[in-house]
Amino acid sequence: MRIIDYYNYIATAACIIIGAAAVIICKKKNGKTIDVSKELSVKATYILLAAIMVIATFLRLFMLGSVPNGLQQDEASIGYEAYALAKYGVDRNGYAYPVHPLAFGSGGNSELMIYLNMISIKLFGTGVVKLRLLPAILGIATVFFFFFVLKELFSSPDYDGKRNRLSIIGTAFLAICPWHVILSRWSLDSNIMPFLQIIALYAFLVALRKKTVASYALSAGLFAVGMYGYGAGTMIIPVFIVIACVYALIKKTISVKQLIISALTFMVIFFPLFMFYAVNFLGLPEIITDYFCINKLTATRSGEVFLTLDSSLPHRLLNNIRILGLVLTVGNDEDMLCHFYPGYSTLFEFTFPIIFIGLFLVFRDFVSGLKKTEDQVKDEYYCKNAALTAFLIANFILSIAVETDIGRMVTMFIPLIYAFVRGFDFVLAQSHKLAMIIVFIVLLADFSFAKDYFTDFNKQAISIFMPDYGEAIARAYEVAGDDRPIYSTYDGLSAPFVLALYYTDYDPVRFHDTAVYEDEGAMFRTAKSFGNFIFDDLPENITALEYADTVFVVSSTELSLFDGENNYIVEDLGAYAVVYRN
Repeated sequence: MRIIDYYNYIATAACIIIGAAAVIICKKKNGKTIDVSKELSVKATYILLAAIMVIATFLRLFMLGSVPNGLQQDEASIGYEAYALAKYGVDRNGYAYPVHPLAFGSGGNSELMIYLNMISIKLFGTGVVKLRLLPAILGIATVFFFFFVLKELFSSPDYDGKRNRLSIIGTAFLAICPWHVILSRWSLDSNIMPFLQIIALYAFLVALRKKTVASYALSAGLFAVGMYGYGAGTMIIPVFIVIACVYALIKKTISVKQLIISALTFMVIFFPLFMFYAVNFLGLPEIITDYFCINKLTATRSGEVFLTLDSSLPHRLLNNIRILGLVLTVGNDEDMLCHFYPGYSTLFEFTFPIIFIGLFLVFRDFVSGLKKTEDQVKDEYYCKNAALTAFLIANFILSIAVETDIGRMVTMFIPLIYAFVRGFDFVLAQSHKLAMIIVFIVLLADFSFAKDYFTDFNKQAISIFMPDYGEAIARAYEVAGDDRPIYSTYDGLSAPFVLALYYTDYDPVRFHDTAVYEDEGAMFRTAKSFGNFIFDDLPENITALEYADTVFVVSSTELSLFDGENNYIVEDLGAYAVVYRN
């Protein structure tokens, strides 16, 4: 066990004791507390916000091109689709500007991330740092806008005297929490969902305050944009909208007219994606033009993702509940290492006792708000709290209904951080000393996370990000050109063909014309060859004359295949090497 594992045990015990002590103190006071701490001035608040943004920026941009080292297959796929569309106007499957690119055949890469990267490529070109700059910048922006979301949430008179303080605490926590730092540093489509969530949520909270048609329509439009961000969003966002809007109708903070106009705004923006679903699931014919396409997927992921009504249902249902419980508490170590770093799961492994106190308060206010009141300010607060609760409920439903992981639960953690702030506020109201212990525990863990992440994470995630392979396959293409065969190993690799496409800026038209897939109907199609590239286990007679003209990309452990052969050039690039005859 590492030091951080022992620390997590101690910190978890401390948070449990602190939470229990705060509850006991509250009971002794009969729930009556007086917060005598001094509220932060506006000047102090924005100085602290600026300092937090500096820290958030550092954690998301420092060594961006080398931590993580290499590219994950979905990163490469997103980057290559964006490159193909930017330079050639078609994706790798030959479709012009598809509403939802086929990618691996069953989709797999959401359209918004691809098209945003397409704009980036047109402006700045390709490269690992440029590919990751988008989620990093949007991650920084998420931290910034979360401050204003919290300001809206704590706008009730109940929070007078501590609004700025709580907003700063929540923003600081998001800036340093492992979940958000990790997702901001690599280019998966789900990784921009927190930004899409936070910007749409902020617009909705402002609309609840302003109560104008334009503000509600704007928030609806932003939520519609979020539907293009990630597949799970197409389930979570509608559930959120139903819960939040029904609640707002009950509290009369939104009118039927405003709701109808907002719904129309949402549907106009969502319509192209709606047509994509109609083509793929309702039997409508494809729409193929030279300017845009709504095409059919070669396979659908519903059987893989959703629970099925068969004998496996009880086991899979219990497993999903188990995973949800782990994510809400100490983290799920079964998740892929691209989503978490062992010892530093999601919102730190020890904060869940404080989060659970906050969840109790959040859901208590959600239920209390359903009662009739004559206080418009209070009703506005209840609706804002209900918006965060709606995201939690939507994510709980999704987590139970599908085979879930942190990636699919990506919109759960912003509301959980809100719950942490509510729990922290509860502890602070009972004892400032107990609250400061929580701050100290979190800060100490974050220093440890930053040190370990930048010095050790690459060792943990080699199998996910495949370091050095991209450089090796690009070098092999420089040597071979389009004439000599390029034979790539599969050792330690997942879908190496897509890394080859990205690192070589390969012509997507030529790829589409020459690609041979292992299984055309597979959920994730992988090419075993295209052009002069071959991806397979290395041949046993690798040094035979029939391979004299071949350029090989091999792992470092496979270099021994060429031992005793003096007529080969070996270019060792680290984990992989390029080998070819003189």
